[in-house]
Amino acid sequence: MFVFKFEKLLKIKEDLIKQHMLEIANIDAVIKQKSKLKMELEKENSSRRKKIDVIIQEEPNKNMLLFLSDNIEKTELEIKHIINIIEALKNERKEIVEKLKVLNIEKKKLEKLKEKEYERYIKEESQKEMRFLDEIASIKAYSSRTDG
Repeated sequence: MFVFKFEKLLKIKEDLIKQHMLEIANIDAVIKQKSKLKMELEKENSSRRKKIDVIIQEEPNKNMLLFLSDNIEKTELEIKHIINIIEALKNERKEIVEKLKVLNIEKKKLEKLKEKEYERYIKEESQKEMRFLDEIASIKAYSSRTDG
């Protein structure tokens, strides 16, 4: 009977821990995806800059230079946006990790309380059994005195 009090609470804590761990895994996956996208965009910009260098050295084409510069600028803005998203995700991850630490501490406390409650329960049951045996012994002793 004592187990049910703590088992439900422990189950809730364990479910929350699993949920937070899944959230962390999802955040890590999104961070990885965004970081990969950021690297691809940086490669594109690097390629565009090389094209600009080639165009400048060969035959300057104003329209092509403007086009490439505009694309580099737009890509830089996208990279900054991705960096902001990554930072926000990292902050969210930190918060979840902190919650996870608290949940683990609470879970350990509940486990200790469960152990103490179990020890108390065993002690109570032992005392009840001793009282019962004492009562039986008293009844036997009393009935042996009255019979004889």
